[in-house]
Amino acid sequence: MKLQTFGGSFPQVAVAGVVDRREVPEEFAAAVEEYELQRGRAAAEVIGRTWQDGKPRALPGSVFVVAQEFRAAYAEGVAG
Repeated sequence: MKLQTFGGSFPQVAVAGVVDRREVPEEFAAAVEEYELQRGRAAAEVIGRTWQDGKPRALPGSVFVVAQEFRAAYAEGVAG
């Protein structure tokens, strides 16, 4: 299956997602490859910094970081 969906609901949250396993169209291949390389470099940097000082960090663009950014934007919108 090239597209898979998943989801579930819990008392405080609902989760849904899509896993896209289709091949990348040729016109977007270079951009996708560059994005993957950037993510790999960012992950290596985060892991390296964590090993150096023992302070856990979240990878930019990770679910944790995106959720924090969403919460901050929501709080700003409610307060504003």
